[in-house]
Amino acid sequence: MLLRISHETKLTYTAPVSETIFEVRMAPPTDEDQTNLGYRLRTTPQSPVTSYRDGMGNRVDLFNVTKPYNELVILATSYIRTHRRPGIARLDQAGRLGENPAAIDSLELLGPSPLVDQSEELDSFVETLPRPTEASSMVGFVQGIMDAVGERLKFEPKVTKARTPVSEALSLGRGVCQDFAHLCIAACRGLGLPARYVSGYINHPGELATHAWCQVWAGERAGWIDIDPTTRQFVGDDHVTVAFGRDYSDVPPNKGLWKGRAEETIAVTVKVEPIDRVPMEWNEWSIPNSRPGLFQSQRMGGMTQRQSRAAYPNQRSHHSGLNQQQGEQQ
Repeated sequence: MLLRISHETKLTYTAPVSETIFEVRMAPPTDEDQTNLGYRLRTTPQSPVTSYRDGMGNRVDLFNVTKPYNELVILATSYIRTHRRPGIARLDQAGRLGENPAAIDSLELLGPSPLVDQSEELDSFVETLPRPTEASSMVGFVQGIMDAVGERLKFEPKVTKARTPVSEALSLGRGVCQDFAHLCIAACRGLGLPARYVSGYINHPGELATHAWCQVWAGERAGWIDIDPTTRQFVGDDHVTVAFGRDYSDVPPNKGLWKGRAEETIAVTVKVEPIDRVPMEWNEWSIPNSRPGLFQSQRMGGMTQRQSRAAYPNQRSHHSGLNQQQGEQQ
């Protein structure tokens, strides 16, 4: 499937702000399940963009805006061809549970993380799950975890926030796809199966285009298997991966610091649409600016969400003038 993805974030402020340091994770990688045919990041105000890889191998675009501004617009556009390998068939080839020791690089994905925290309620939930044995089917075991998560949580938009830990969502019994992914990860880890968070997009017309799911480790032969606990299904070609992490806190689509005394409003618009071909004029050399690294944004509408935080925990922003910005919930 060939998809065009447009992801715009517009941040407006009630007073001028400056000295912004901003990170963006919106570039889908090329791997065995998808091919990135083109990606551009455009910002207003214009700023040179530097790219690097974080500890999980995700692409991060970094830019600074030193001059005062009242509005910052970030537009990421991608063309992606998905060709996802069937997860159920790969799990069938993986063998039985207990035959697939965890890889060294997945060992850190067996324990708690900032938003996949421990709690008595989580321990009780894990205790209700069937225990894996060497004779257990990998497909049945993983499907059973997704079903248990789907029975435990009810999908309800806006009931949680981007920084809501799994313990709080579990207590509420409600959440969004981010919370479903966190609970599924917690369940897998509690049963000794390494699991990690995936942020990305989904091609479901009429629904939110940003999405979150998770991956479970099925051994060297099968590798990481993508599962979507929100829909209780193995991931298919409608899903586009952007980044991997221990949980959402590792891979917000945008986060940064800015200096000033203002309230921040965030408006986000994401559009995912199937297309027949990539436009002829689309290539990495056709950026409509005179200098490499400078980008100009396009304007789009969007939903609005308000948030304003101090730069660090327990730090009052009106003392230092520094404020922290972090991306929208998935």
